Parts: sequence; C-alpha cells; structure tokens
Amino acid sequence: MDGLVRSLMKCVRQRMKNDEDLTVEAVSRDLGFTRQYVSGRFHRATGKLLSQFLKQKRLEKAARLLKAGNMRITQVARLCGFDSENYFRQQFRRRFGMSPRQFRMHGTLRQVSQNRWASEESAV
Repeated sequence: MDGLVRSLMKCVRQRMKNDEDLTVEAVSRDLGFTRQYVSGRFHRATGKLLSQFLKQKRLEKAARLLKAGNMRITQVARLCGFDSENYFRQQFRRRFGMSPRQFRMHGTLRQVSQNRWASEESAV
C-alpha cells in the first residue's frame, strides 16, 4: 500500500471527525505536498480521482447527518463543504438516487455503504 495514500486516508478520517474542510487543497496542505502531487499519487495508486473520492466522502457524511437529526438541508450541505445547495442536491441525487429530503424520509444508512466505488478499502 502506498504510504502517502495511507496518510491521506488517516487525514480524511480525522478531518471528517473534526468537521473540517474535506478538499484536495486542505488534505494536501495537511500532508505537506502540492495538490497536484497528492492527486497524482492517489490516482496512480487507486485509479480514482481524489476530488471525486473526497466528494463521495462528503456525500456519505451528508447522508448520515440527514438521518441523524433535524438539521436543515442547507445546513447539511454547507457543513459537508457544498457552497451551492443546488449542486449538493444534484450530486446527492446522482449518488443515492433520491433527493436529500426523500433520503431523510425513506433512505437507509445501508445505502451509504452500498455501491461505494470509492470506499476506503478499495482505495488502498
């Protein structure tokens, strides 16, 4: 396993736990490398784009927040790093096949782990 990718996964888990920005720039800065270097190494090691992997993680966090409480969808979107609520809704629907509101009412957390093209296990 690539040591940089292992460090990146640790950084991602820590940032998610602390509700910190989960962006290529933030993760790269934490690792002490340029975004191009970290993105390239991640892509070579996993065959996946780092930006897509991080977006996937932010969407999974959003799904858990939607099921956990009564936070407004706008708040969930912003907390998970989406500046545009419309973009968040579009990406959420693409990932889970339903809107955030529908997911809150009818979705299951099992859907969060199903069909995850970028799970941590497959990425490393």
